[in-house]
Amino acid sequence: MKIEDINDMSSDLFINNFKNIFEKTTFIAIMLEKIRPFADKKHIIESFMNEFDNLNLDKKKDIIKNHPDLGNKFKVNNLLTEMSKTEQKNAGLDNCNDEEYLLFSKMNQEFKSKFKIPFIYAVKGSNKSLIMNEFKKRLKKNNIKYQLDESIKQVKKIAFFRLEEIINE
Repeated sequence: MKIEDINDMSSDLFINNFKNIFEKTTFIAIMLEKIRPFADKKHIIESFMNEFDNLNLDKKKDIIKNHPDLGNKFKVNNLLTEMSKTEQKNAGLDNCNDEEYLLFSKMNQEFKSKFKIPFIYAVKGSNKSLIMNEFKKRLKKNNIKYQLDESIKQVKKIAFFRLEEIINE
C-alpha cells in the first residue's frame, strides 16, 4: 500500500493492518496511528523502530515472547498470525518431515528452558537447513545478554521485513 493510503486509513484499519509488525503488539500500532501523517516509507519504518527502541527491556522481552516457536507443525498450520504463517511457509517450515519437526521441538524447548525466551530468527530469505544451523549455533552460547540482544535484533529485522513488504513508495 502507498504511504498516502496509510495516512488516509481510519484509525481502526491502521491498527488492524499494523498490529503484527511486532508480533501481537497492538499497542505500538495504536501509538503510531496517533503520529500520522507519515512523510514517506522511511519515516514510517523509522517511527516503528524508534517506538520499539524506546521500550524498556521488560516490554521488549514480552514482544520476544509473543513470537511463535519456529517449526512447530501445529502452530504453523493453525495458530500463527498471517504474517508469521507466510514467513514460516516461505522458509519451508510448514513441510518439515517428522524427524525435522521433532528436532525443532527439542531445540525450542531447550532454548526456552535455557534462556527463558523463545528462539527468534528472521526467516525471510532463509530455509530449514540455515535456520537449524543458526538454532544449533545459538544454543551453544550460554550468555543470556547475548541471546536477548540477538533476539531484539531479530525482532527488529522481522518488523523491518514486514514493513518493507506492506509499504510501496
